[in-house]
Amino acid sequence: MSPKQDVNEAPIAAPAARALALVLWAWMAAAVVAGFASWRFGAERDAIAGAAALALAPAFLGFVLLPRLGRFWDAAALILAWNIAGVGLVAGTGGAFSPLTVTFLAPCALCAFLGTPRLWLAASVAPFGYAIGALVGTTAPPMLLGPWAPLMGAAALALSGALITLRPLANIAPPQRRPSAERVAAISHELRTPLTHILGFAEMIQSKIFGPLDDRYVEYAGLIRTSGGHLLDLVNGLLDLSKIDAGRYELEYETFDAREIAHEVMRLSAGGAEPKRITLAEDAPDEPLMVRADARALRQMLTNTVGNAIKFTPEGGRVRLSLRAAEEGFIADTADNGPGIPEEDRARLGAAYARGAGVANVEGTGLGLALVRALARLHGGTLSFHEAPEGGALVRITMPVLAKAA
Repeated sequence: MSPKQDVNEAPIAAPAARALALVLWAWMAAAVVAGFASWRFGAERDAIAGAAALALAPAFLGFVLLPRLGRFWDAAALILAWNIAGVGLVAGTGGAFSPLTVTFLAPCALCAFLGTPRLWLAASVAPFGYAIGALVGTTAPPMLLGPWAPLMGAAALALSGALITLRPLANIAPPQRRPSAERVAAISHELRTPLTHILGFAEMIQSKIFGPLDDRYVEYAGLIRTSGGHLLDLVNGLLDLSKIDAGRYELEYETFDAREIAHEVMRLSAGGAEPKRITLAEDAPDEPLMVRADARALRQMLTNTVGNAIKFTPEGGRVRLSLRAAEEGFIADTADNGPGIPEEDRARLGAAYARGAGVANVEGTGLGLALVRALARLHGGTLSFHEAPEGGALVRITMPVLAKAA
């Protein structure tokens, strides 16, 4: 075998294989759990078994091909299998408006995970698969699956998001063959468009625009919107980071009162804090705190730090956002009374995909703080981690952006 063949047909790296195996196991577990839940809600057992078998087929094929997914044709076969399964699932669960239309995101996400540009030829059949499934769905009687389809739609969104976010950790290809920042940006941009459509369709279903629906289906449409919104946030984060890495993120400087951005962030964060009964507090000067910076970037930074604090703060806890002017410049401290950040983790947090120890049960990818650090650096500032005065973690943004007094 020639050296070129060795490169093109080498098995994927062990971290990539482990990551993909975990994702496939999660998908299979979701299909089983959704099937059991739907059966308990009165769905037909034979219908559930058939739909679950169709959903599980590409996962089983993935395990068979796992050692050889570094080869183009084996990877292409797996991607086509996902598309074929998507056709059957969409056709049997309502056609064009099936919650399982999101399964066609999986082949695209798998392409991004495997990192081989030619694989997009195999994934490009997804729109045709959707059209076929929609057409067949108009004539085929829908399977009586109860909530199985909405549940698996949410699982498909989660699977696609996991594949995209695990891609940089997989280390599939040698460094010289990894997709460039421009390619990641292009993929993220292409994923954002169908995700926006999915969220729009889910909102239409949840709003009952075309007529009354059972409350449970409305609830699952809301779950699809929530999961899709989370995935869209991840895609937007990837897009922003890739633009920064490529040197194409341009700051739009303006002079404004930083307190107004902080008020807006705290108001929007209340929805995430309420289910955990977390108290949000804000500490800012009485007089205007004028800065010259990119307002959108500052809003994103504070949203990420406050959201991160809410995520790791236990129920009934506290999160405080403090703004002040100091000799170093503008300082924004986000403090919580959660478990805190161990000293050994502080140096690496803020790097892309880096997460602290003991957070395995908390959702997240490590992109949020990486974006905060990158945006702070664009402003000439820093991101640092400290112990909060009352215990817990304190995340500090320092930027030399104070506006000079007139």
